[in-house]
Amino acid sequence: MLKKICICLLAASATLVSGAPKKKVAAATGATTATNTAPAPAAAAPAPAVQAHISTPPRFTEAELAAAQPAKVYTNCVNPGQFVLTFDDGPSLATTPIALNFLREKQIPATFFVNALNYGNLESDPAAIELVKQIFNEGHDIASHTYYHQDLYSAIAEGTMESNIDMMTDKIAEIIGYKPAFFRPPNGLGVLPAKNAEEQAMNDRIQKYLGASGYKIIMWGADTRDWEYKANTQMVQTELDKDLKKPGFSVSPATSSFITLMHDVHADTVNTVLPFVYNYVTSLGYQFVSLPECLGLQSAYQMSPTDGLSSNLVANQDAQNQEVPETGDSSDATTVGVKMVLSTLAVILSLFFLY
Repeated sequence: MLKKICICLLAASATLVSGAPKKKVAAATGATTATNTAPAPAAAAPAPAVQAHISTPPRFTEAELAAAQPAKVYTNCVNPGQFVLTFDDGPSLATTPIALNFLREKQIPATFFVNALNYGNLESDPAAIELVKQIFNEGHDIASHTYYHQDLYSAIAEGTMESNIDMMTDKIAEIIGYKPAFFRPPNGLGVLPAKNAEEQAMNDRIQKYLGASGYKIIMWGADTRDWEYKANTQMVQTELDKDLKKPGFSVSPATSSFITLMHDVHADTVNTVLPFVYNYVTSLGYQFVSLPECLGLQSAYQMSPTDGLSSNLVANQDAQNQEVPETGDSSDATTVGVKMVLSTLAVILSLFFLY
């Protein structure tokens, strides 16, 4: 009878010692298998494709939105004589590097309003992600142009307006380590004058949500319509002159400043329009500056994630969303320690009864 008791105690001790590590190995093995069977990263799309839009919960309640201040809207600089280059819709592996080469050669800054899924794929294409890092590391500013490049009116109808904004904020922060402070809505919808009461209600919601998210809205005071006129620089100049030489107004570097709009995803833009705009604007006497300098700001980014919380209502939300440090390892260690003590006692008792 005593031998049976001893055998049972020894078996129990063996089970106690070996049980937990086996569960950990199984979990790790399962994770490894899932990683190995995941699809390979998708190649960067040569042109925009229709994407299935993900809807995520809004980060603010209706009461918080009602209390939020709408985001400020900017179309020009605080000081005359300044001119800002901005690019939408990238990154593009084929054309954005050409724009960067020109900007580097001329030593001028620019702001790139990027999408996660448009001409590039910031979800799964390492080259596109590295290109955004390169833009940032070369001294240019990264800003949000929504996740899918979906106009925010249709996004509201689809229920994805909030996720289009929030997911892009998170994606930029993930890539460069900072939350962007600048936002440009696709097609200008949400900021351009509303045509009816329904559009005005959507404009109000969009601007309040962006304000609550810590954004400033950047529109433009001079357009190139590069997407339409392509390499026709005469038409590009005519378009620019609607503002740079506005009839009936005294427009000059002594009185005026401009934020202009181009698209770094078009070959004609980076090869022809960009050099033309640089030469033309320089000939008029304007100075190229960064967007933060134009607006009299210190940075193009919200507070660093490592420094604390960002502005407005985002601060409260970020505090709620901070991850609680994992305690699994210390808990497991405690459990294993207890099991070791019990198994040791079982061995001692077994030897006592045997001898």
